[in-house]
Amino acid sequence: MNSESTLVETELSPSPAAAEAINQDQRPAPLVEAMPTAQSSDLPEAAAPAIERPSQVDNDVNYVSLIFRDGLDMSIAGLELFVTLPSGHVCTATSTAQGAITLPVPAKASGHAQVEVKDSKGKRQPVCSIDLAQCNDAVIIRSPKVKADLPLRPHQQSLPPKPSPLTLAQPKAVKPPATQPGHVDTDSPWWNANGTVQQAWNWLTSSLHVDEQRPASTPTTPVISSTLSKAGQPVTVLVGPECPNKDRLRLGRNNIYRQAILDASKRLGLIPQALCALMDCEAGKVTEHIPKLGPNGEQLKDKNGKPLTTTIRELWNANAGNAQSGAAGLTQFLASTWLGHVLKPGLYIHDRSVANGWVRKEVDAKGRPRCVFVLANGKTTTDPYLKCRNDDNVKKCLAMRMDPTWSINAAADYGNANLKLLASQGFKLASLNDMDRAKLMYLMHHEGEGAGPLFIRNTLARGKGGIEGLRKKFATQLGKDGRALAQELIDRADGDVEIAYRNWLGHYIDMQFSAADKYFCSEPVSAKTLSKLMSYIGGEKL
Repeated sequence: MNSESTLVETELSPSPAAAEAINQDQRPAPLVEAMPTAQSSDLPEAAAPAIERPSQVDNDVNYVSLIFRDGLDMSIAGLELFVTLPSGHVCTATSTAQGAITLPVPAKASGHAQVEVKDSKGKRQPVCSIDLAQCNDAVIIRSPKVKADLPLRPHQQSLPPKPSPLTLAQPKAVKPPATQPGHVDTDSPWWNANGTVQQAWNWLTSSLHVDEQRPASTPTTPVISSTLSKAGQPVTVLVGPECPNKDRLRLGRNNIYRQAILDASKRLGLIPQALCALMDCEAGKVTEHIPKLGPNGEQLKDKNGKPLTTTIRELWNANAGNAQSGAAGLTQFLASTWLGHVLKPGLYIHDRSVANGWVRKEVDAKGRPRCVFVLANGKTTTDPYLKCRNDDNVKKCLAMRMDPTWSINAAADYGNANLKLLASQGFKLASLNDMDRAKLMYLMHHEGEGAGPLFIRNTLARGKGGIEGLRKKFATQLGKDGRALAQELIDRADGDVEIAYRNWLGHYIDMQFSAADKYFCSEPVSAKTLSKLMSYIGGEKL
């Protein structure tokens, strides 16, 4: 039995020693002393909290996981931790290989728990303060630090070696490169990690990727140079924490997608944080399970004997898929939408498909230029999805949904096209900030280019299917037991289906964007509520 987590960011303790773990908006320069860690092979299998009991503890206890991450959002194992509850109880534990301990918290607890860590000198240093009233299943405590094991060498007093005499190389004739046929971007990071087209297609068409258990790739590790040059002179040491940086962008565990995010946002003129907020709404997540432990370090189980875990979904999953819709990749594109976009000039995946030999321009029977898809046998079509979805070139193109660079740029282009559609219909977008734009992008992604403008104007009843069509759509959106849940919300709105649906979706989108500040190292930019945003651009508020 797994429980879905509510992730809570901790508050920064005012003590200077709180640099051991601070919140994401106040990160110092990256060159700092590493926190004490241990190799995972030296750690116990599970944390074993010991509780000092000044008085009897209430038996009605909840268990909250505290998860400690470093400057690269990697787990910090082997931390010796002390947590003082408002009641005076002190819990001690060592973080597991997953960087976790489990804190026993009395039900309906209020007040703040004080977290301390034993430093390299054996002293207890304050880390942060946790508001217990805001805790549910998990609290992630982030540090700006990264452990860097740097080899030291004695300073060498000898002079540097003399340079070799300069020689001139004789010019050589260079053979011009041969023309290459269309091919897959095998030089991209995704292909280096995942292999051949056939492997990608086998993965894409299997049932395995639907489970969302496979990480996209290993997170980036710190880059460390030598402490001394060959001549014995000190040199700069570079480590990997993200903030501060010129883009003020913090991606945490999704740092593996940094370059694609930066390139796509620059191409469209958006701040990268806006694209990240959009991505976070659309992307599938890798599922992680953190064991829930009791006060003596034992694995907690439900009444049926199944282990209890806290479920966390943070890392975007480039290999995600939806078994029902067939959507695939980081930004969950349907095959029909993807193949339609590769035929539209100006879009990233169109340009790349042209470069790969899958798309080209030709003139139709009436002399009009058009873009066509090139099949494996050399023939062309304007409708590769309906007519030729089993063609090898079509399969290769669809497999590129699993390449994060293609997927991120495709989502950015799609969002930008939807903003242009809204502007063409008279909505006033010129003075919006980029986070507002991202929120509208997601609304249009959710509703589509037909229903999106109707939602903003509060005229959904005029859409396809009318009120009954909207009622069915509402139930579908709510998933299992959706019909009953939708009817309950409609009853609360005095039977008005349109009001109920708009209120529900408006609240849902605002909640999706509520954590967008985490992508800023500093000076976060916030979006308006969807109600205010729709009114601001000329629509009707909720």
